[in-house]
Amino acid sequence: MAIKRVGHVVLKMRDLEAAKRFYAGVLGMKISSESDIAVFFRFADYHHDIGVFKVAEDAEPPKEAQVGLLHFALVVGSQEELVQMHEHLKSQGVKIEAMYDHGMTRSLYIFDPEGNAIEIYCEVPEYDWHTNDDFVGYLKPIDVEALTH
Repeated sequence: MAIKRVGHVVLKMRDLEAAKRFYAGVLGMKISSESDIAVFFRFADYHHDIGVFKVAEDAEPPKEAQVGLLHFALVVGSQEELVQMHEHLKSQGVKIEAMYDHGMTRSLYIFDPEGNAIEIYCEVPEYDWHTNDDFVGYLKPIDVEALTH
């Protein structure tokens, strides 16, 4: 018996319309199913990758110093696609919070409209994480301009 993979992420948000504008409109996900209390989003041919459930309008946003999810990560196919995503997000008014080289991945970090943190990354094919297991502490800031050369 073994778990195969992470199946999906479920978030709580106060505004389902903002969720649809961000996850479908900005990130390009498709809406699989929706109701008055939830929206399920997908990228390809899976029933849902991200679920969003409505919470009360006065619900507190995520806080940095609380137990719970730090972020979830979405994968793009290449460094070029990461640069394209960076430009797309900026054109949509999404603030890029940080960009890091983690050795095995190159990542950018954003927040959704409710403050849920999202990492968008590409793999670094030349990095062999099987033999380099020191990536947990590897965090080198990068500039998107450096990725275009």
